[in-house]
Amino acid sequence: MVSEVMKRYIDRLLRPITRRLSAMVVRAVVVDVVEDLQRQGLQVRMDSDESGDNIERFQQYGFSSVPPADSEAIIAALKGNLAQRVALAVEKKELRPQGDSLDVFIYHAEGHSIQLTKDGKCIISVTDAILEATSSFTIISPETLIQGPLHVTGGISTDLGIFATGAIQSGSSITAAGILYGADLEANNISYLGHFHIYETNKATEGPSS
Repeated sequence: MVSEVMKRYIDRLLRPITRRLSAMVVRAVVVDVVEDLQRQGLQVRMDSDESGDNIERFQQYGFSSVPPADSEAIIAALKGNLAQRVALAVEKKELRPQGDSLDVFIYHAEGHSIQLTKDGKCIISVTDAILEATSSFTIISPETLIQGPLHVTGGISTDLGIFATGAIQSGSSITAAGILYGADLEANNISYLGHFHIYETNKATEGPSS
């Protein structure tokens, strides 16, 4: 049977090892973020009120984020060396959007997000969206629905035609290489079907006929 003296002796021998093992992976709170480095650095406060500066945060290729202050982080010491601490994960749990099973989110602290859901849907929820393409922008879809007014600063060309259930209005000219179809055409508040001329005999002409 091990005596109390021997227990204390073993505990004293193992204490440095135990302390190092317990400090290998710890929780921390982000205090500040350093962005002007090739790899993002964090200033954190750990569970034991110990602070850590320039903690390297490894992020997945193709994704980068700047976490807000008071985010939670998991800090690991490489090879048990406390001088080589890195951040494995950072999260602000209060900001995490909640979805259904298998949903995937890219989200911002202010609430806008991109959500991938079941049935192949992608939901983009933002205040303003800017899609910038230096060469071309192509939409491949059997049908495209735009709700609300559409403003185009350049010309509009079409291979099949423009079909409208309402009026087509223009502050400038409308040019067509083919035929313009419509229930009526109006220019300068003058209707095509309601347009008449006066004969020399002061008799009005009939309106255009089909």
